[in-house]
Amino acid sequence: MDIPLVHIKGPSSQTSLQEYPPEMTDIESEPLLPPRTTADSNNTTPHHISRRIEDDVIPETATFGRNLGWGGAYILIISRVIGSGIFATPGSITSSVGSIGISLVLWVAGAILAACSLAISLEYGCMLPRSGGDKVYLEFTYQHPQFLASTLVAAQAVLLGFTASNCIIFGRYVLFSLGAEAGEWTQKALAVGLLTAITIVHGISLKTGIYIQNALGWVKVFIITCMAMAGLYVVLFQPQHAYGKAPGLKVFEWDELWKDSVWSWGVIAPALFKVFYAYAGLQNVNNVLNEVKHPVKTLKSVGPVALITVAILYLLVNVAYFMVIPIEDIKASRELIAGLFFERVFGPRFGRSVLPFAIAISAAGNVMVVTFALARVNQEVARQGFLPWAKFLSSSRPFNTPLGGLIVHYIPSLLVITLPPPGDIYAFILDVEGYPGQFSALAISAGLILLRRRRPNLKRPFQAWLPAVWLRILVSVALIGAPFVRPRDGKGDVSFFYATYAIVGVGLIISAMLYWYVWFVALPRWYDYRIEEEEAVLEDGTTITMLVRIHQKMAATATQKPFDPFAAPNEEAIPISPVRQTSTYTPRDITSTLNYFLPNADGSPPKPSYVGRPDSYVRPADPHVTTIHDIRGSEEKYSLDTTGFQVVKHTSQEKDFVDDAKIKDVYYKEVEDILKKATGAHKVFIFDHTIRRVSPAQDTPSLRGPVQRVHIDQSYRASPNRVKHHLPEEAEKLLQGRYQIINVWRPIKTILKDPLGIAEANSVSDNELVPIGLIYPDREGETYGVKYAPQHKWYYLNEHSPEEALLIKCFDSKTNGRARRVPHSAFTDREREGEAARESIEVRALVFSSN
Repeated sequence: MDIPLVHIKGPSSQTSLQEYPPEMTDIESEPLLPPRTTADSNNTTPHHISRRIEDDVIPETATFGRNLGWGGAYILIISRVIGSGIFATPGSITSSVGSIGISLVLWVAGAILAACSLAISLEYGCMLPRSGGDKVYLEFTYQHPQFLASTLVAAQAVLLGFTASNCIIFGRYVLFSLGAEAGEWTQKALAVGLLTAITIVHGISLKTGIYIQNALGWVKVFIITCMAMAGLYVVLFQPQHAYGKAPGLKVFEWDELWKDSVWSWGVIAPALFKVFYAYAGLQNVNNVLNEVKHPVKTLKSVGPVALITVAILYLLVNVAYFMVIPIEDIKASRELIAGLFFERVFGPRFGRSVLPFAIAISAAGNVMVVTFALARVNQEVARQGFLPWAKFLSSSRPFNTPLGGLIVHYIPSLLVITLPPPGDIYAFILDVEGYPGQFSALAISAGLILLRRRRPNLKRPFQAWLPAVWLRILVSVALIGAPFVRPRDGKGDVSFFYATYAIVGVGLIISAMLYWYVWFVALPRWYDYRIEEEEAVLEDGTTITMLVRIHQKMAATATQKPFDPFAAPNEEAIPISPVRQTSTYTPRDITSTLNYFLPNADGSPPKPSYVGRPDSYVRPADPHVTTIHDIRGSEEKYSLDTTGFQVVKHTSQEKDFVDDAKIKDVYYKEVEDILKKATGAHKVFIFDHTIRRVSPAQDTPSLRGPVQRVHIDQSYRASPNRVKHHLPEEAEKLLQGRYQIINVWRPIKTILKDPLGIAEANSVSDNELVPIGLIYPDREGETYGVKYAPQHKWYYLNEHSPEEALLIKCFDSKTNGRARRVPHSAFTDREREGEAARESIEVRALVFSSN
């Protein structure tokens, strides 16, 4: 197969560009004719998008469908952001900064910082519309060192992916509203009950869980709105209450607004961080994009609307607090500001019931949406192969829900709720939970700038304002360093060293990095293997990645005698015979230049090619002068299982290859017979063919011949996806046996100019293969570029005739010494430059056999 565009970089500083016409610029073009198989192939079920990281640019639908509309996505953000903090944080902030003016400015500043963070999430989410959020963005941005980003994300998801604080708050305030004694174990029992009930609901009935969390979310919005309106009601209709006169609007007079302000960065910075944390969760919908209808369109609008809603509600609630409660009482209350507010609005008896109920509702809604989202993140980690029992945890069986991800979330949450005693240890665990996330935020923010430099051609439906990205980076750095700044009184929220949680958080990150180094670097070096990702499809249709060990050395020869395609001829088949050796022929070896893959100077992976964008096919090449040996006269020495290619004599009834119907009805059947005889296959599925023929009207020199580039049509990762794509209903069964992808390449006229060269499979190491993605609008293919190595052995068939079919193995699922894939490339025969342009047809087929 010939690659459409080659950017050849030779020893000089000049470069040359060769190009095919637009219709020939697709490496894995869609079938020119409807695919044909030896079995019934009327399969129209959707295929499975691959798990390759580069495939993250393509939307993927969850196996349980897209059940979140705009409203569901909106609540997912609102309920995540608005927790119990708005009932306590304003009092603590005002007490620290001293004045209403600074407090309100900080809430506005917090909204601006939150907008910067949201913009980054929007750019990533629209560019990579997949569930998983930060996991997807880190893996895509930092693909090297391989598996490091995945390991860090998995460690954080398993060790720190719990929901405990709002469960405890729920239990505490339910008891308070009922007037019951708030004993430690009673609170914990209610917290565990809430966590268990939410896990069961989300795990058994997807739509019921969404309905309940939507309802709780709207109730929460209603409660916060009522609080905001209640402040205005008191000022207008009830300025005098049992606790005295409400401050009213006079607190917003200029002098009163800034009275007692504390203009110290050491005081303002912690207060600003508290406000910023109050906006945490705006990216919650990014974790579940596989379930959002029209994910890119929804994300671009729902995020900003949710932020504006929260910012307005937060500002109005703060204003309501200041209009109802005197500033001295607010400073004295610190974290009890909501309690004072409800008592003054509703009276002491009713207020003591309303406040706890509102906080409990808010906490429960927060737990619902956090559990919903983190379960999806855990499921994505399992699908990537980084959790034990990955098949179980990745599956949506038996209730068509992410039950495995919910279990991974439930266990650490249960332990954090039940095991630690109240006090320092509990506060310490909660601090450790959030701290490592700032390193992820920093890596993602910096990665966005890095991606714009390295991958400018990526489609970005939304672009964050660059100053906003830099501001978010500065905030991340500040938040990472903040725990190490000594508090004013030398004490934090625990009795031991105030920065202990930060030290432990950094320790967890370092431990995860050491784990990665041992398992993915040191052990593979010591035992001479590498770890590769292989894909599998579960019974529910979920595509997962399995990490497998591949030993570096391929066997020099096959472990068994190659199948003889002519041992039992089929009398009804079209005549086929082996090429016989001629004793008088002298091989005609050629010295020519082959264009290999040239790695990027910065070590980054190659950019994928995008169908319909010819510019994305332009790549540098590394030319090397090579001897290509003529196999004419010794063709029988080369077979599919030993060298990866094979020549068979076959006279086709089709000669001109201009009638599509005839190609389909006659030639496809011939190809099936050739492949069945050559491999012993029980099933052949032809999925594509390409005709290379230069039209007489094409006078441009660069269009007269095929592009020359060393490549393999299918990668190890892409090959099983071919089966899933073309035969989805049979894929699970077919993938259990041996399956191959074999190209049948045939000249239409005897080849004199630009012959096809083939490299012996066992002379090319897997280490020299470079995956190159090919992105379709709805799926992804992947090919291999090949890096140069001096041990490569190249062959061709001189004066290749139409009666000689060349079988080229692109993939073989068997790994027990058989040749698995063959690099190939057109090359220039300088002695025959003036000959007629090459014409050929190449048919690509999936070949299935029991052996």
